[in-house]
Amino acid sequence: MKRSAFLLPLVSLVAVLTVPALAAWQSPKLPPATMHGPAGRLQQYPDVSLATPKQHKAAVRILVETSNAVKAFRDPKAAAAAGYDVREARRKPGDRSVGWLHAEHRGYSNDRNYLDPRHPEVLIYANPPDDRPLRLVGVMFSLPRGVRGPTPGGPITRWHNHRVCMEGSNRGLAPRHDGSCPPGSVARYGSEMMHLWFTHDLRGAYAIHAPVPELCHAGRLDRRDCTAHSIHARTM
Repeated sequence: MKRSAFLLPLVSLVAVLTVPALAAWQSPKLPPATMHGPAGRLQQYPDVSLATPKQHKAAVRILVETSNAVKAFRDPKAAAAAGYDVREARRKPGDRSVGWLHAEHRGYSNDRNYLDPRHPEVLIYANPPDDRPLRLVGVMFSLPRGVRGPTPGGPITRWHNHRVCMEGSNRGLAPRHDGSCPPGSVARYGSEMMHLWFTHDLRGAYAIHAPVPELCHAGRLDRRDCTAHSIHARTM
């Protein structure tokens, strides 16, 4: 299938900037020590200096253990064989952006092991245009609805959520382009998640959104996608 800038199989992965979501994005940011909140209101980067030595050590451990555990999945075929859904949605005509493919493992999403470095619920791949290969850049840990995420790294290990349209016990869906929800569904914030990016620093590793400059510095992105213009466009 043709590649898409986004493939978001989890309800809580919805990150489309609809009108209400944009309003949340423009709302005042929460204090740096905040460990749970809407993606648009949390600081993009954690303030690592606020963590205790024990919390700092825990954040490093999670990053190192996770990175080691998923090395084999740099090859999407290996990830698919292990149960991750690496199928790519259709890319819109003329779309030349680099997206972030979220490949979910339904088995891990439905177990009760939370923040498990050995079994992250989602692998994140940079998804470039021109049929270039996917590049593993991080993972996402996700939780069932109503579960509050553990924070062993204190203010470094932060959990965020997105506004979704919920109908009963079904998974939430992205709001419509005008920010409204379809009849029969209600708008609310979805389940919590945590991104972990394979950068060379804790600040970038625990960013809320893809930390493009840090991923480029770590060699995780193709150099063609690391031009000053590309970085500026994707970090505004």
